[in-house]
Amino acid sequence: MPGKKGKGKGKGKGKGKKKSKKPKGMIGNPGDYVKSLQRVYMSNCQNRNSVVCPGLKKFMKDCYEDNRLIVKFILEPIPDFQDPDLSNVKLEPLIAAIRSERYKYIKELHVWDIPLSHVNIADLALMMEKGPYPISRIDLVDCQVEPYAVERLMRNCVGFSTLTSLCLDYNDIGDQGCIGLCKGLIKNETMLSLSLCYCDLGVESGTALGGVMSTTAVRELYINGNNLEAEGVSELIRLAVDHAEGESYERAETARRLAEEEAQKMLEEKERGRVKTALSDSEPKEKPASAKSSAGGKKKKKKGKKKKKSKEPPGPPPKGPLIYKLHVADNGIDMYGKGSTYAPIVAMRLFRTLIENSSCLQELDLDDNLIGDLGGRELMEGLKARKEAGLDGMKVSVTHRMNGETFADIMKLGAGLKKKKKKKGRGKKKKK
Repeated sequence: MPGKKGKGKGKGKGKGKKKSKKPKGMIGNPGDYVKSLQRVYMSNCQNRNSVVCPGLKKFMKDCYEDNRLIVKFILEPIPDFQDPDLSNVKLEPLIAAIRSERYKYIKELHVWDIPLSHVNIADLALMMEKGPYPISRIDLVDCQVEPYAVERLMRNCVGFSTLTSLCLDYNDIGDQGCIGLCKGLIKNETMLSLSLCYCDLGVESGTALGGVMSTTAVRELYINGNNLEAEGVSELIRLAVDHAEGESYERAETARRLAEEEAQKMLEEKERGRVKTALSDSEPKEKPASAKSSAGGKKKKKKGKKKKKSKEPPGPPPKGPLIYKLHVADNGIDMYGKGSTYAPIVAMRLFRTLIENSSCLQELDLDDNLIGDLGGRELMEGLKARKEAGLDGMKVSVTHRMNGETFADIMKLGAGLKKKKKKKGRGKKKKK
């Protein structure tokens, strides 16, 4: 007797291996594309007297052996590398290989601890501007990127239609680099997350970043370990606070209008009930309809084929002063900056208003800032008001250097914030 179809599927040779899906338009196997890219990358390294990145080489090999595409590229140097003829790992050979092979499947590029010159940054920018490379995330961490190089990278970022995340942590770009970065970001429509931790940013950067947060789609900002102080942080969130207050007013007006409409409907229903009762007492009761007529009165609906809805491509993310995640730990928000004693209290009042009214705020990191007892109380009252208003909970982190009860209440109302790990041996520059 022949076995049933579908039984025993997957048994025998090749069990557990999944066939990799080919992207549309791909002619050969995914592994062949990766193998060709690896060959060109290694050849470029040899021509430029540069060592091949061991981690990337191994990952490429795993990908073409498994017949799958490589979409995430990680470049990091070889520690304690010393060779009189070869230089340590470089970005140049990889960019050249991707462009010469037109490898359009790259989605993420991570470069760690590799010094990048202005020429390297310009090559990366040109690759994104000219070619069909759908990169969604770029990390250039501790790469000694200069301020003018950052401005060059984002100069034509209006054409970066896929880039959603940019991380430039541990690059001393300063206010000049941040302002140049923000000039380019104003034109971008897809960026959602920006990280500039330990980049030597000052008060001026707060104003520039505030303009970006209020006019673009950027909703997550990580700027730990800088020197924005109370003044810079206040300028950063001021427009977002105004927007949140407007949203709160609109929610209250909508709730009031709905309550009035509901009350009006209840009055109308009550009035109809009185009229029906008066008419039923005066008119004779009708005889109940026969079972046949009641059964025959219902008509069966013809079943038809449901039309499939065509999926429309998602539009660009919403723009405006919408802050989802804001990390400003260790930014000199204390009584020693401009504005003296009252500066942190004024800043915390703005944060309180934001916490009370913003429906989209999810995370707020203010750790390692000496905001004091009064500043901590402002945050605590904001969290309580948020809970009473019925808004979604949020995560908050502050320093423990305040009243113990206030700190405990803040941790209870806003617990669960996970932080970025600080790089060993690196910290922000001391104020001169």
